[in-house]
Amino acid sequence: MKTKKRSKFISLLRAIILAICLIHVSTKTPTTEASLLETGKNYVYDWVTADDSKPVTTLSIIEISDMRVRDIKRRLTREHGYGADEIAKMIDKKDLINALSYEEHRTEQKEKERKKRVALRRSIIVALICVIVVMFKPLFVHAWEVICVNVEVYTDKKKYEFSRIVEFRSPKAAFGLLLTIGVNCLQFWLSASVLLSWVMKSEYFFPIPHIPIRPAALLATATGNTGGAGPLGSYGINVGPMVVSWLFRFTNGKIENFMGRALADAHKKEKKKMKAARKEQEKKEAAIAKEERRAARRARRAEREARKKEAEARGETYEPPKKPESERSQPTSATTVPEVKPTPVQNTTKDVERERHHVAAGAMDELD
Repeated sequence: MKTKKRSKFISLLRAIILAICLIHVSTKTPTTEASLLETGKNYVYDWVTADDSKPVTTLSIIEISDMRVRDIKRRLTREHGYGADEIAKMIDKKDLINALSYEEHRTEQKEKERKKRVALRRSIIVALICVIVVMFKPLFVHAWEVICVNVEVYTDKKKYEFSRIVEFRSPKAAFGLLLTIGVNCLQFWLSASVLLSWVMKSEYFFPIPHIPIRPAALLATATGNTGGAGPLGSYGINVGPMVVSWLFRFTNGKIENFMGRALADAHKKEKKKMKAARKEQEKKEAAIAKEERRAARRARRAEREARKKEAEARGETYEPPKKPESERSQPTSATTVPEVKPTPVQNTTKDVERERHHVAAGAMDELD
């Protein structure tokens, strides 16, 4: 329960902060700073910023009273469009002050009305954005999760490829990896430009070629209509993004195949090196073992010679060491005689001979 309450409180706090930020943006004084949205023709932005002109600074009655006559006349002429004949009719300074105060008051009222209109239009846009965010929040959350998963899969794939390249030390595969990253960046730039081109225009979009396909014009040409396709002939589908995207995918596939072949060749070379190193190690181990056996034989021979000399020095006859009794008593494999067991055929032959003997004995008894 505490977790649910806490999550609801956090969501409410986020909504309040978002609303405050949007209200602050909507009530902010309009400016004429350039942005990406101002490039090209955008009806929504033009409607919102129709009155988004430079803020006008007006003078109060006290500031006007402190001004000189020459400055008042100059401001009336430059800022409010007064002519020389109109200014010449105002002989007294009070008339000039009243005229300038009236014009400044009118300008201030116009500025307030302009700010109200801009604030109202921005408030409408903000309200629409809030409604869209609330209604399509599950869709946005799902899209964000999909983007996160794709980014994680892409990074894991590139990390694995980089680890294999480092393992096999293949410069060709490393160059191919850089090319694939560049092509993927261009694909992302193209996709973002195509998506954003539905709502805005900018000079920073991908330079997409204009390759239109007009179905009405094609049908008119196929049917032999000499009058043309009419108004529908100007409508078509731009297949430029599709062609560029297909070229990027084709190039990416070729580069990945090149990387695969480079890694396979590097793997084969690595296996050959490992095999050669293993054989060399086996040869070294065999040579070391052979040298150890030779050293052992030399040591035994030297030991026998030393014992023989000691025996001769004592005047005894040296007898080489004999094998232990247990080793001599054991029969060798060459002297062992396997036990022959009677086969069923042999047993049958003995039975037949025994029956014949009994038959012969019975016949002799009858003769007796």
